[in-house]
Amino acid sequence: MKKMIMLAIALLILSGCKEKMPEPESFSFAKKVEAANRGQKPVSIKHMVQGNQVYIECIVPGVTFTSEKKGAKKGKIIVRSNTGNLYKEYHTAAFVIKGLPKGVHLLNVEIVGKNNQSFGMKEQFYVTIQ
Repeated sequence: MKKMIMLAIALLILSGCKEKMPEPESFSFAKKVEAANRGQKPVSIKHMVQGNQVYIECIVPGVTFTSEKKGAKKGKIIVRSNTGNLYKEYHTAAFVIKGLPKGVHLLNVEIVGKNNQSFGMKEQFYVTIQ
C-alpha cells in the first residue's frame, strides 16, 4: 500500500511539469531573431598579427574570389592604409600582409567587384606592429 501511495505521489509530481513554462519576455525567440538580424553584418573579417605580418580572413556570403564558383558575384579585396602607405589587391578570401613598419596602422578592407565597384562591404581596424 505504501508503494502505491509513493508511486501515485511521484506520478502526480511528474505530471505537474507537463505544461511548458512561458519563456520570459526578455528572452523570447522573436526578439533574439530581431536582434540578430539588426546586428548582422554581410561580411565577417578576422585578423591576427604576428611580428610584422597581418593574417586576414574574409567571409563574404554570395561573393567568390575565384573563377571556379558559379552563381556568385566575382569580387576582390582591397586593403588600404594611410599610415603605412599601403594599397594592395587580393583575389583570395584569406591572405597575409607582410612587411608593415613598426607602429599603429589603420587598415581599411573593402570588398569590390568588377571595375572596382564597391559592394558596400567594408571594415576598418587598427593593428599594432611592434
